[in-house]
Amino acid sequence: MTDDQYLDIPKEYRKELIPVRQEQVLLSSHIILDSDLSLEDITLVAGLDVAYLKGDELACAGLVVVDFRTLEVVEEHVEYFRPRIPYIPSFLHYRESPGYHTVIKRLKVEPELFLFDGNGIIHPQGIGLASQMGLEIKQPTVGIAKKLLFGEYTPPLKKGGYSQIIHEEKNIGVAFQSADLPAKPVYLSQGHMIGFNTMIYVMREFIRNQIFDTKLPVPLLLADRFVREKLGEKE
Repeated sequence: MTDDQYLDIPKEYRKELIPVRQEQVLLSSHIILDSDLSLEDITLVAGLDVAYLKGDELACAGLVVVDFRTLEVVEEHVEYFRPRIPYIPSFLHYRESPGYHTVIKRLKVEPELFLFDGNGIIHPQGIGLASQMGLEIKQPTVGIAKKLLFGEYTPPLKKGGYSQIIHEEKNIGVAFQSADLPAKPVYLSQGHMIGFNTMIYVMREFIRNQIFDTKLPVPLLLADRFVREKLGEKE
């Protein structure tokens, strides 16, 4: 890697983050984008999110496990922590993973799938938050982001529809229309140990079973609400 490839990293963080970038490059070749995991194999799904107090001095990582069929909450955990760095694109794993690992270690049940608020392979090195977490916990993961980091797509035409996100002539994920128009889509990408079709089937199953119109699948929606509620107790 040449020095020019580190220009996107703020100067004051290059000493700390250049080794992280180098690790991303090495680990990206270990990401598995196919799997025997099918809808029939999935009974429990975990949603994970992080929220921040103003100023980013304190963060709250939350995990909510739901039953894939009934959408009932099975288990939930929360952890407060101090982020190591501010938000810097492509380094979300380095910023948030300490909190995620803590709540995952507290699990008493064993989810077959983990949904992260962030990206999977939609990442400059092909290994976003969901992908690297999947490698580390050795479990199937999907990244679901509200904003598109990069890539191009044609907007889906109806709820439940999706369009492939293309970057440098490669399919790196999908823009999924999870709520009624004119709501914007969410951006799904494989994290680790899950096939493209299974990722789509899981998202469609959640949208089909949810009793309210929301962009996020239930596990992530509940995790988002959970961490915001817990942070509110700190204000």
